[in-house]
Amino acid sequence: MNKKVQENITTLHKDISFNGKLVGDEDIIISGRLEGVLQTSQNLTIEKSGIVKADIKSINLVLSGTLVGNVNSKGTVIINKSGRMVGDIKSDKIIINAGAQYKGTILTKGSSKVRSTQKISPKKNSRLKTKR
Repeated sequence: MNKKVQENITTLHKDISFNGKLVGDEDIIISGRLEGVLQTSQNLTIEKSGIVKADIKSINLVLSGTLVGNVNSKGTVIINKSGRMVGDIKSDKIIINAGAQYKGTILTKGSSKVRSTQKISPKKNSRLKTKR
């Protein structure tokens, strides 16, 4: 007997607006409006009709709608042709498709961190001098 496992998916439908903090451990699909904070330990999809003004943490993000906010992803961020985003992205992998609009800063896992410059003084003679 084959048992089919049904995935848990939370959907914010097109006619729904949400203001606040949304936290979950399942896939989330946004077709409506969300403002605040959005965190999931799984995948996030913002559909073409979705409008999100929030800072986001997720494994993967697929953006086809509008997003204003910063993204912290452990997987892949994909901005599709219809996607519009203003904000910073921190992710292992980022794909911005032709036609997408993006304004912000991108930091991938392989990027080097910005370091402050330090003045290094020349090495002093390592011999210990004693007065006799």
